[in-house]
Amino acid sequence: MEKDSALYQLMDTRMNGVMNGIVSSDGEYQAILRKSDVYSGELERMELPKEIRLLIDRYVSEQNALGSRFGMLAYLLGFSDCKAMFLGKCLPTEAKEMNTEL
Repeated sequence: MEKDSALYQLMDTRMNGVMNGIVSSDGEYQAILRKSDVYSGELERMELPKEIRLLIDRYVSEQNALGSRFGMLAYLLGFSDCKAMFLGKCLPTEAKEMNTEL
């Protein structure tokens, strides 16, 4: 799917705009955030060397990027499925077929 498509633009607006309000009031999200803060504090108290802290930071950042990208792709897939359903098209069932839709 092209990054300038209407679906991609909608996803960008919803994920980067509306989601901020949703996560701020979601209890489960907030609980995960608090737990993450506890681990962050524990790491801080360990007073690790700068190189190790940087490595941990890079690792965590890449893991966050993976999760974020997975969520965006799932959002796009869901909307693509809805579009196909509303247009009366048969939904693909094979992973290979679905991959070409995005």
